Amino acid sequence: MPKPQAIKPSAMFADANQSQQISRLKGRVEELETEIAELKSSGSSSQEKAELESKIQFLVQELSETQGVKQIDFKDISRNPLQPRIIFTQAQQQAFANVLREEGQLAPVLLIEMTEEVRSQLEQYEEQGLFIADQPLYDINLPYLMFDGERRLRSGPLSGLSSLKSVIMPAKGAIDLLEIQSKAVSTTIHQKKLHDLEMAQVLICQCAHRYPYLKDVLDESLDIELPRALNTALTQLKRRLRRGDQSADLAEILTADRSVQKEWIENSGLEEEARAILDVILSYQQNPATISRYVLPLLKLPDDLKQAVWDEGLEPAKLRLLNQLNAEALNFEDEAEAKKIRMEVTQNAIANNWSTQTINEQVKIILAQHNPSSKPEQPKLPKEITALENTDFSELSPAQLRECQQILNRRLKEIKQLINQES
Repeated sequence: MPKPQAIKPSAMFADANQSQQISRLKGRVEELETEIAELKSSGSSSQEKAELESKIQFLVQELSETQGVKQIDFKDISRNPLQPRIIFTQAQQQAFANVLREEGQLAPVLLIEMTEEVRSQLEQYEEQGLFIADQPLYDINLPYLMFDGERRLRSGPLSGLSSLKSVIMPAKGAIDLLEIQSKAVSTTIHQKKLHDLEMAQVLICQCAHRYPYLKDVLDESLDIELPRALNTALTQLKRRLRRGDQSADLAEILTADRSVQKEWIENSGLEEEARAILDVILSYQQNPATISRYVLPLLKLPDDLKQAVWDEGLEPAKLRLLNQLNAEALNFEDEAEAKKIRMEVTQNAIANNWSTQTINEQVKIILAQHNPSSKPEQPKLPKEITALENTDFSELSPAQLRECQQILNRRLKEIKQLINQES
């Protein structure tokens, strides 16, 4: 899909307050439509994004005056499955519905005309596994695609509205939905508005967008291969760092300029797919170790738990606990039985606003009831012990080795004494 030619906002709006400039803008409806798309996909800092939004509002006003605001039925509007924020809890939707009911819709939403080119683009992304088509409010056969204003799309029907005031942008093949997502997500991340599951899906989408050839060279889908590649890469970097290779220290790269990051990735010696996911993660200034441990694993959640995220924004820590209620842990042959129990506990957790501790206690009770032979979870060893397990002694001098031996012998005596006391 061809990318629209960049238009610098500063050049466009240098004389925005002068009537002559406004008059010229009013005569360029088609140009304004393209400029809205381009502006939406530019800027990354919070300040730039705030400035951008004000300029988009100006363009919306211009479009409203030149082509008019239309009332579009909700049934004709599809949500954008590539919107970075996809979690709007029922409570949030109801709260905004109350605002719409009391104050009305103050500003029109921006819609994209669902042309064959836009449909083809969405179908291509779906085939790549970048989103699941079977989700609420998404229908590729509808006339319009939401571009800006999804919260109003979600909350409008709850407020009693049957349609939305809308400005429509005819799509002429110049809109790249993944490019828009890439730029929009930067501000969303740093405002901490993204759920970990949203973040995981965005990272996979952006890998597919920036490295489209990956889907052809990997054996399995990106959501399976990329987390695996990242985990392997982090293990390799840790080993290199223990051996004294300071170039393997990710801490130095996290806040570096993009040019430095890209050079480091290129010279890292890691596999191609690992370099791709690291590039995307670092471009958003996220910690790859945190992403690998806490974020990407959420892609493996069963559908019922993902639905609990979409509907109620269930926190990641609670999701990880509830995910323990699977067929293997419950000693079931059929996952459907485990799903029934898991959904019941999830619904109770949401209805009663259970804390993470309460969920943990309930999960342990249920696991013990259905699988009495399972051993209770052992507390994790301190980090110092696991670090010792992974220590490479081959780099130490004979004097250092003797000192280590003395320390270990002394601590071993203490351990034996403690074991004897317990027995």
